[in-house]
Amino acid sequence: MIKTSLRAFMGAILVFVALPISFAPAAHAATVPSQGSATQLDVGNWNVEWFGDTGTGPTNEALQQANVRDVMAGANMDVWGLSEVVSTSAFNTLVSGMPGFTGVLANNPIVTNGPQYYSDFSNAEQKVALVWRSSMASLVSAKVILTSQNSNFAGRPPVEFTLRGTFDGATRDLVFIVVHAKAGSTQDALNLRNPASQALKSYLDSTYPTQDVFVIGDWNDDVDTSITTGNASPYANFVNNTARYGFPTRALSLAGVASTTGFPDFIDHQLNTNEVNAKYVAGSATAFQPQAYVPNYATTTSDHYPVLARYNFTLGGGGGTNQPPTAAFTRSCTNLTCTFTDGSTDADGTIAGRSWTFGDGRTSTATNPSLAYAAAGTYPVSLTVTDNGGATHTTTQNVTVTAGGGGPANVIINEVLANEPGSSTAGEAVEIVNIGGTAISIAGWTVRDGTAVRHTFAAGTTLQPGKAITVFGGASSIPGGIVAVAASTGDLNLANGGDQVILRDAAGATVQSMTYTSSQASSDGVSINRSPDGSAAGAWVKHNTISSLTRSPGQRANGTVF
Repeated sequence: MIKTSLRAFMGAILVFVALPISFAPAAHAATVPSQGSATQLDVGNWNVEWFGDTGTGPTNEALQQANVRDVMAGANMDVWGLSEVVSTSAFNTLVSGMPGFTGVLANNPIVTNGPQYYSDFSNAEQKVALVWRSSMASLVSAKVILTSQNSNFAGRPPVEFTLRGTFDGATRDLVFIVVHAKAGSTQDALNLRNPASQALKSYLDSTYPTQDVFVIGDWNDDVDTSITTGNASPYANFVNNTARYGFPTRALSLAGVASTTGFPDFIDHQLNTNEVNAKYVAGSATAFQPQAYVPNYATTTSDHYPVLARYNFTLGGGGGTNQPPTAAFTRSCTNLTCTFTDGSTDADGTIAGRSWTFGDGRTSTATNPSLAYAAAGTYPVSLTVTDNGGATHTTTQNVTVTAGGGGPANVIINEVLANEPGSSTAGEAVEIVNIGGTAISIAGWTVRDGTAVRHTFAAGTTLQPGKAITVFGGASSIPGGIVAVAASTGDLNLANGGDQVILRDAAGATVQSMTYTSSQASSDGVSINRSPDGSAAGAWVKHNTISSLTRSPGQRANGTVF
């Protein structure tokens, strides 16, 4: 946000016009020349000014939508970090209008803690996002970080995305952290940016001491001196640590370049760890000015300029190409047995290897494998292919198998969240899954801890094959999109120091039970899960040892729905 604009203060009372948002294509189409390279990594960050909000920012939503798309698609960056995206539907329309690109918005359920921290104002708050060329890399994980600094980041804590692709001829991960710092030139605003910057540096120092990390976005302050008159930059801690960090955009600050349309300061930056900084193409950082191609840019599109930079990571399989293979497969399932057929292609060569994971703990390197599942259910099947240059690509499909002839129901306890996120025990949860082939009535069944009955399933409750039902400590913690109920006694009372979870049928017979230790429940918000997920014989492990997620009550361990 521009430093003196009242729109920067999300704590203010916002009035949203209750009108349907239309994102029909506008008549104007901007022709923006490419700013990217076919063989090197091009990274952009852009504050797109209340994108999709009908009450604030540019008033013609369809025109802003078209202009943002034209600039992003035309500039031809490989990765974009966006800030100030308001409308989820506008964001989805933007990405769908950019063939070959994938994007994730901060409130997406696949972002760990995303819906919790980015769903305020009825999902109309400013959100950050990452958009990237899907042929270049795939998403490994996405999570909100520095949640303890939520207030210092003005309710917009950074979101960390890890992308995996082939760079310099080898498979490697690149970490992109998108920030949108507290806006304003007042002393109070600076007093929030200072501790937020300290916390960010501490996180990077300890978490990524040797990794490739980009921190991009709207920092809302300059890096030579603060926009708060008479004060040092809140990011001097990074500037002064030249052995570990570098701002490619600092040269633009020193040259007096502006990153907004109305103020002289440069507040939209890219920060790199030294591993990435060594790859920076000197002099490539720029504040791209689309007003040369977009009429009335400042009022129709954004009050910030896109900030672009290039890095000398060779894309693809080492041959100077940005065309890694495409992973694709089909499947045919009869009852519990499935045959998978590899349909992957590689425009630059041949598929040299493949690796299948079938969602039940088994793997294969066969071209067209066939296997029988032990139980009905929905399994996330992934295929990773490698071309002869070393580039890789992964695709995942949810495969549902059923037990023909109505195989028996088989109900298991699959996940236990004893150490709830935060301090509200309403977040405790027990996930129950029917991994058999027939629906079963669980009316009158009970969930107990080691002391007493904590929940009794209501009359008429049926658990379908391959489906889950989750009991939460309280209704306030039940997320959308899953089948769940609140504990009928008002609490699950699961002890962090170790306890039991016992599932009994209506006659009082024990269907399943599990015992966990204090070490398994020692981490706030980390559940205990079957490994493999959904396996009756699976061992009990901490959720974050089998998934990038810390918990997934009501969903599979990878976050997909049952």
